Amino acid sequence: MRESYLQFCDALVWAAQVAVMVLVAAMTVNVLLGVFFRYVLGDALTWTEETSRYMMIWMGFLGTGVALREGSHVAMSFFLDKAPPPLRRVMIQVIRGLSLFFLIGVIWAGGVLVTSISSQSTPVLRISMAWPYLAIPIGSLLIALEMVALMLVDPEGRGNCTDPPHAAKRE
Repeated sequence: MRESYLQFCDALVWAAQVAVMVLVAAMTVNVLLGVFFRYVLGDALTWTEETSRYMMIWMGFLGTGVALREGSHVAMSFFLDKAPPPLRRVMIQVIRGLSLFFLIGVIWAGGVLVTSISSQSTPVLRISMAWPYLAIPIGSLLIALEMVALMLVDPEGRGNCTDPPHAAKRE
């Protein structure tokens, strides 16, 4: 069961990495098109700014789960570093538990927001506002699933950003 869950998380993070790479490439092309049309051709495209904004939102939420996997988040570890090992483990589990509790709340509130705003459309693209706001519950779900995987793989918080992904850390 544990291995299946970790493999599922590996697949999700891989998909998120691919999605973020595609979004970065698409956003780069999008911004370059916007600049080219505005400053070279003198006829601005109306949709490039809005599209870039929504791609950036999705990149941020999906990239946060990937960053959690890679240990790339900024951390204040002064108190953890000073704590004796048994207390350190408890502190890490409490912090992760509270983070998970917070993420569940964000997933729920994000879902409520998506359903309440789905009838509205974006100003330029005329797509449902649910699409940009869907990044909140989906990204938070990815982070929460990754947090649970982190609790399973590294309960003592020994990992750092140079450690390989879950697959290499399994016993």
